[in-house]
Amino acid sequence: MAKASVRDRLEKLDRDRRFLDWFVLKRFLATLTLDELETWVSGGGLPDPIPNRPSSLDTMDRKSLRKLWEEDELRFRGRSKEEQEFYADNGFWPEKRVKFHYFEEDGRLQIEWRSEVLDEDIGAKTMSRQ
Repeated sequence: MAKASVRDRLEKLDRDRRFLDWFVLKRFLATLTLDELETWVSGGGLPDPIPNRPSSLDTMDRKSLRKLWEEDELRFRGRSKEEQEFYADNGFWPEKRVKFHYFEEDGRLQIEWRSEVLDEDIGAKTMSRQ
């Protein structure tokens, strides 16, 4: 019993730490201007001094913040650095790649982008050429 409660407490502390880490980073990023973000991403460093501007997260209640964090946890936790970089560059995960598919139907050439993932509801982007 004691081991389980210690383990539960450690898991709770770990979740709380991850939430605080997420909040601080998310809030900081929300305060940067587009120019500051572009400079940072291109390797130019962060502004000096670090800005302390208001953020949209400042007015949110803890329950809403927790919900946003849980969504980000589901989306990003357990992903490798390479997968996260791919997502940042492309806006979708590597396993969601689509393939170019073409075929003839009723004498017309049909061109589609089809998802390689068959078990999820991702609509194929379709372009028809006449």
